[in-house]
Amino acid sequence: MITINILADAKFPFDRVMLREHLTKVLVKYRLTDNIEVDIQVVGKRKMSELHRVYMKIEGPTDVLSFPLNDPSDDRPFMASPDGILRLGDIVVCYPVAVEEALEKQCKLDSQINFLVEHGLMHLLGYHHE
Repeated sequence: MITINILADAKFPFDRVMLREHLTKVLVKYRLTDNIEVDIQVVGKRKMSELHRVYMKIEGPTDVLSFPLNDPSDDRPFMASPDGILRLGDIVVCYPVAVEEALEKQCKLDSQINFLVEHGLMHLLGYHHE
């Protein structure tokens, strides 16, 4: 079973059903279908700026941050959870930045949020860019 938890204030309207469906398709593509959990949080610029500063040492908001539960730089074996659920980690999206990017790209906001969350998911799965 795939569990996608979304935490977002009501003042950030977007299609949560579409987001869950999109991420489920991505996880199925990578054959991650059994006992998988991902947490998504949608925040404003103030919260994202704080996270960006604390964890990345960069001032100001960014569009998406990922926080994997499995540290790829740690060479110790990954410890399975006692309940058998593989928790990939957390993805945080900045709603106002997503709105700005959707306007720039002339795409729907839901498409941009899906893109950002998928990007964050790829980081949780160990895919990185320079």
